[in-house]
Amino acid sequence: MGDKKNSIKRPNKIVALITYIIALIALLLGLFLPYGTNPELNGTTDAIWAFQLPDALSKAVPVEAFVNLLKDAEGNILGAPFAYSLPITLNGVIEGGYDLGALFTVLYALVVLAGIIALIPAIVSTFSKKSNKNTALSAASFIEVVAFLFVSIFVFIQLTSFTLTSADVLASYYQWSYPLLGAFGGTFLMLVVQSIFYKKGSGVFKFILLLLSTLALMLVVYDVGAIITALNDPLNELIGITEGLFDGRLYYSVALGTSVIGILPVLMLFCGTGGLGLPTFTDTLYAMPTAIQQTLFTCTLILALFALINFLLDAMGLGKTTKRYMLVSNIVRYTLTLVAAALVIILPFFIESATTGLMSIVIAVLALASLLLNIIRLVRFDKKRKKINKAVAAEMTANKAIDDEQPKEETVEEEEKPFVYVAPTFTEEETVEEEPQVYNPIIYNGPVDEFIKTLSTEQKVEFSRVFLERQCGNLSYIPDYVVGGNNDRFFNNVFIYFSRLRNIVSDGLFNKMYEYGNLM
Repeated sequence: MGDKKNSIKRPNKIVALITYIIALIALLLGLFLPYGTNPELNGTTDAIWAFQLPDALSKAVPVEAFVNLLKDAEGNILGAPFAYSLPITLNGVIEGGYDLGALFTVLYALVVLAGIIALIPAIVSTFSKKSNKNTALSAASFIEVVAFLFVSIFVFIQLTSFTLTSADVLASYYQWSYPLLGAFGGTFLMLVVQSIFYKKGSGVFKFILLLLSTLALMLVVYDVGAIITALNDPLNELIGITEGLFDGRLYYSVALGTSVIGILPVLMLFCGTGGLGLPTFTDTLYAMPTAIQQTLFTCTLILALFALINFLLDAMGLGKTTKRYMLVSNIVRYTLTLVAAALVIILPFFIESATTGLMSIVIAVLALASLLLNIIRLVRFDKKRKKINKAVAAEMTANKAIDDEQPKEETVEEEEKPFVYVAPTFTEEETVEEEPQVYNPIIYNGPVDEFIKTLSTEQKVEFSRVFLERQCGNLSYIPDYVVGGNNDRFFNNVFIYFSRLRNIVSDGLFNKMYEYGNLM
């Protein structure tokens, strides 16, 4: 039985380990390949992101005593100049801005370091015949999701530079950081592979949702025509995008009545009067002549923020186990996105100088599609839970009928006698020795995962003895429990064969399995 279990679990572990290693390689290449945003620095140490860490540290922790530790004998910061700055002013509140890009660079490097350290136990666990714990999958689910979120920030920074800067200027001094895109793409691809491999149909749904939120982000927030210059002219002819100059920079109009929602209102809110040379959101808002124009401009900000948030949450969802509250929250946020998009579509009809942009309709269609997909997921989730509840109820009803048909043993009532307490007597030679009570604590040293962590120590021992070690008889009708893996079939069969298990599984453990099975 033990060999059979290991033969089933080992391929799953190896897939998790392979995707984990590929993602780590992509993240390391992002740090150490000598190709950055400035073509003139390619092939030099100044283009290596890891070499920019001292400068990033000095900006992330702008304390003079700490910064001095990062300087050489001549008073210059060690390493290369930091190339991914994003000064956050919070609508002008933080004077000079705080470099969010520097902070996330330091966090990104720490996550990669943690991923390398976690690789050792992941490899040991994968090839250990005694371990049932999928350490590689647990490490990958955490490291890849967190690293992907961090590296997404830098992709947003680069997208912002492409959106706000003219193509001629970009060609002369600015380009994509291909190591950064490699880290982003490699980590994203491994998240998709893991999600589909381990979560099957649920993983496919999550991947489709992420594609929709990515389209919304690229089409209506960052303007794909400004990023992929070959598409610029065709899109301009199709949807009538206008261009304008702001502080010497060429940008694609994202104000009222245009076809693009745009990142500009978001940058005004977070980076206004900072290094990007933009006014604050409130200054721009108050300069508008009418309340309805102010409302429309605010709605464009809200819609752009929803597009950013939806992308990040859908990316995080790839590495998460689906819970009912997650599906409900998805429905809520996409409903709000659809409402904001509807306002951006409708309000221009009441403004003489404004027209409804095509991209407002595009993002409304994408939000509606995502909303419907999440409703379908919730219906399927509840249907599955009702099916399990129905199977359990049917088993309990059948068992109760069997118990009722069995003849009950007759009991003979004994004549009640008065209780008389007799005190014990001892001779002088007799002594009463109390047996010493020894406390033997129950300790569980077996594998754990999200479900096993919910059990008490006694229940962990019982669960391991019954379902992992299979010490309580033939349970061939119950699929093997894969620690850290997808156990939908396991919980479904446990509930279906409730009557067979009721004599070997305690009520407390069965209740925990029932509660967790309903959440899956």
